[in-house]
Amino acid sequence: MKKLLTTLLVSALLLTLGAGVTMAQGPGNAVYSPEDIVNDYPEYELSEEQIADLEFMYEEEKLAKDLYSQLGEEWNLPAFENISQSEAQHMAALEALFAKYDLEKPAAAPGEYNDSELAAAYQEFLARGLESETAALELGKELEIKDIADLEKVMLDVPEDFKAVYANLKAGSENHFEAFDRVLNNERGNQGSQRGQNNQSGKGKMNRNNNRPNRGGNKK
Repeated sequence: MKKLLTTLLVSALLLTLGAGVTMAQGPGNAVYSPEDIVNDYPEYELSEEQIADLEFMYEEEKLAKDLYSQLGEEWNLPAFENISQSEAQHMAALEALFAKYDLEKPAAAPGEYNDSELAAAYQEFLARGLESETAALELGKELEIKDIADLEKVMLDVPEDFKAVYANLKAGSENHFEAFDRVLNNERGNQGSQRGQNNQSGKGKMNRNNNRPNRGGNKK
């Protein structure tokens, strides 16, 4: 019975993180928080590497939240604001693990990070995302791919409560990637239609953004 309840709770967590809401609905329409779900597992002994990975993933989710919030303000695209809010829920799920194991979570203002590589990456990513709407959406896809890869790596050798949270963050990131891809494809379709109209009227123009160097980075 306990195994069945745990399975249902994990399924509820998947819906929670994928949709970006704070609570999950479980058996009998009961409402569960991320704390309820991770505390359904026993407490395990953690290695220093597992704790360091938890801290890194927390700041990586924070970077995505901070970045998408800034890009949402710049380009007024609802996708960025919606996914930024979802990233905040991902952080809340990780905070449940910090609380369960009495660990101190990284604390920093928006755009600031304890990890020096993430701090440098944020500035680089922000500059890229401010170049154009298309660049911002491509960046969103890139960050979600990086997040998925990092989650797959850290969840290889972790306790079951960590694995449940990481697996569902990964599912949420896959949803985010698909959302950015849909918006980007729609934008390209609209641009193609506009270019066709311009060509028919003799008013085609070069997109200067296509000639800009790719100042990419692999860190999210």
